[in-house]
Amino acid sequence: MTAPGRQLLDLHNHTHHSYDAQIQAADYERAHAAGLVDVVAITDHNTITGALELRERASFPVIVGQEIDTADGELIGLFLEAPVPAGLPAIETAGRIRAQGGLVYLQHPFYRLVRGRMRDTAREQLHGRGLLDIVEAANGGPFTAAANARALAWARACGLPHTASSDAHEATMIGTCLVSAPAGPIDAASLPALLRAATPVDRRTSAATALAVKAAGRIGTALRVAGRREPLRRRAGEMVDR
Repeated sequence: MTAPGRQLLDLHNHTHHSYDAQIQAADYERAHAAGLVDVVAITDHNTITGALELRERASFPVIVGQEIDTADGELIGLFLEAPVPAGLPAIETAGRIRAQGGLVYLQHPFYRLVRGRMRDTAREQLHGRGLLDIVEAANGGPFTAAANARALAWARACGLPHTASSDAHEATMIGTCLVSAPAGPIDAASLPALLRAATPVDRRTSAATALAVKAAGRIGTALRVAGRREPLRRRAGEMVDR
């Protein structure tokens, strides 16, 4: 449960609108009702549809975000009003996020078990040009300890606000890796300062359990696609019926 004067923020999560996730809007509502999270950002791959749907129905704050496949690796935009096209250079993508009044969020920068990790050179260019607002210093995925430690050290060395996020693709992962921040309004102007005063909350299970949950979720997605109950979502955000 949330401590008095605090709020639980989970800023990197997915819905079934991501090609590799199964979470429904109702799953986030149940997690909020259970006290697992107070504010969530929905950051589906190359779409903001799931975020808009949850924001429309939720009784709690929902940040509209997108995990964007740039030409240099994945990058998240928060507080978006419109989707950002995939396939652009990271620098241009960050500029488009900022042009909407959004925040540029660098997720899992050193985690080697993701296919779309940002290239090292692009990461340093983004930082050098002042185009990073938040660094994900703790990702809730399995076997992230070493990568998270590097991300935290890098964020601190760069003087950037940092956070912990569940990166939930399955409902059981919602609210398992997040931060407790001071209570207050959440918007693009206030969030970086709130994160500087935040503390991590780690409720993760063992890596073996997390892998089992993720594997079961991927099998479920494959079965739905094979049964034509759900289209296959490519990384570029296309919807392809099989």
